[in-house]
Amino acid sequence: MRASGSSQARPTRAAVSPSPLVRGAAASALVLALGGLDDPAPPPPAVVPPAAAARGAAGAAALCGPRTVPEGAACVPLPAPGAPLTEGGAAALSGPGGARPAGAGARGQAYEHIPRRPERPASAAAYAFPVGAPDQTPGFLLVEGAPAQPGAPPPAGPVAAIGAARPEPPSWAGGVDLAAARGDRVASLRLEGQEGKAEVVFVGELSGITVATAHDVRDVDRVRRYVLLHGHLDRPGPGVVAGARLDAGDVVGYAGDTGSPGLVRLRLEARQLREGARLSDLDPKRIIDAAVTVPCDLRNVLPLRQGASL
Repeated sequence: MRASGSSQARPTRAAVSPSPLVRGAAASALVLALGGLDDPAPPPPAVVPPAAAARGAAGAAALCGPRTVPEGAACVPLPAPGAPLTEGGAAALSGPGGARPAGAGARGQAYEHIPRRPERPASAAAYAFPVGAPDQTPGFLLVEGAPAQPGAPPPAGPVAAIGAARPEPPSWAGGVDLAAARGDRVASLRLEGQEGKAEVVFVGELSGITVATAHDVRDVDRVRRYVLLHGHLDRPGPGVVAGARLDAGDVVGYAGDTGSPGLVRLRLEARQLREGARLSDLDPKRIIDAAVTVPCDLRNVLPLRQGASL
């Protein structure tokens, strides 16, 4: 009896062919791989060395922010692209670190100036001023309707002080308003580090009757020229005309309220002459032009008061 050895054929698994979508993706990958064999290797990223830091006065770094350029120890913001260039207006300079807003005017308009150097005392009591007793600090006024920018013409009509005189100015930006009585003597100052006598460079109408004096000041390895503006005078002192030379203590003028009707005061501003600018080549009224001079914190140049506690 023949054993039933007839074995049934085992079923075979039918081969599954890949779908057309899979075949297309594989073919694309192969073509890309073969095509890249002839391409050159991508170049390594370029190494760009950092730009050298701008140098300030005496080699101190003046690190300027975006869209600013260094000028000595200050940074000058560039105008916005397409903005019209105008003469005058507030200068936009600051100390190292980029343009620094210093305050806002009566209309909320921000302006900038060269700020106080860190080594200079912060308190007004440390400095001598052109009005008042030599051993006392004058009072400072907050003036209603003050100009929105340093050097701007005063507003028309009466002005008034807000509150009583205070021992510190509400802001040093663009100058200070010193309390005074009509006819008080305004004395010429010898600025910190000044060389030679002060020179009268302007007598006329700016902030009322104004006398501007130029002072050459030694600043480490260079001599800078600063201009002091004495505004709202009742009248200039005897012999005070453009070109006159003044010693410390000479009379610049007398306090009044010209250009500031109803409020007797002395408006005192300091401005630094830009490098390359020459006052002798300009219309004298351009001494407050931002292209010529830069508003400066008075504490950078005022003489220290003898016996003051720093």
